[in-house]
Amino acid sequence: MKNVIRIIVIFVFMTAPLWMPVKALAILAPDSTPSISNLHVNQHLLATGDVLIYGDYDLPYGTPPDVFANQSFIFQLIAADNVTELGAVTPFVYFDNGYNEGFFSMYFASRTTANITWEQSYTIRIAQNPAHFTSPVDIDYELPTNSYTSVNTTAANQLELAINVLSAATRLEQYYPTYSLVDTAAAGTVLYSPDGETYFRGAINGIQAMAPSLFMVQVLEYDYTYRTWTTDYSDNLTDRFETTWVGASANATATQFGLTNQTAMGILPLGLCLVSIVLSNMKWRRSEPGLVGASIILIMGLLMGWLAPAVFAIIFQFMGIYIAYLLFLARAA
Repeated sequence: MKNVIRIIVIFVFMTAPLWMPVKALAILAPDSTPSISNLHVNQHLLATGDVLIYGDYDLPYGTPPDVFANQSFIFQLIAADNVTELGAVTPFVYFDNGYNEGFFSMYFASRTTANITWEQSYTIRIAQNPAHFTSPVDIDYELPTNSYTSVNTTAANQLELAINVLSAATRLEQYYPTYSLVDTAAAGTVLYSPDGETYFRGAINGIQAMAPSLFMVQVLEYDYTYRTWTTDYSDNLTDRFETTWVGASANATATQFGLTNQTAMGILPLGLCLVSIVLSNMKWRRSEPGLVGASIILIMGLLMGWLAPAVFAIIFQFMGIYIAYLLFLARAA
């Protein structure tokens, strides 16, 4: 009986976290009504048809709560029907646990896919998370039509975004004087590293590609084209003497022995390579000097078009293997 009671007690203590109610940490309401200002909308920043909505926010707290703002508040883009949510984002936590003055953005890779109509008035809603507020309240602000940019090119939109971000950084720097957010470089005003760059990279995901002029070290897209490999160069080498007496002699020799032009003429450089190696062994009792001479002859034969590139490559591979053997294995043995 004691064992049964003991098992029951152990079971109760082990499962207590599962059945005991957990009360979420509640935070007080803001000191005053949260607000959104300086709203802007740019397009074509990374791809044709993309949209970036951004602006300042204020979640006023004299003493910022311990719960980070990205857990207690959310910014929502609400459609014209005032019900449908088109997008949402939480504050980026950097200053005051994400409360008070800050900057937010919503990026849509395609306004068509996101059902966003250009120059349409929408609602930006500041929603309080019910898990942290006993009486959550939603505050709505209009995204007016004059927030939309009037420029159409990528370069113009990126420049406008950079100007607006620097203005926001200047405002935030005045509110948070212990942080440095902007800096002056040789190319102009940029985001200061680390505070300015870190904060706005978090507030606008992909900002360095959207507005590279904001950064001291800029990331640019390389202009490159894929190379198509062909045998044109080899063909040109093979045909370079085709209309000369050298080509006529090569054709006659090949016809005489029933070989291709390149095979017939390739015998000459290969024979000279063999002579170079034999003379080297006779003179110095070593093959390395002969291999050096043979390599020069092979290169000349390739450039003359008398040696097939595949044959040239195979011979050079074997020569390299043999030299490696002489340097590292022959003497060790």
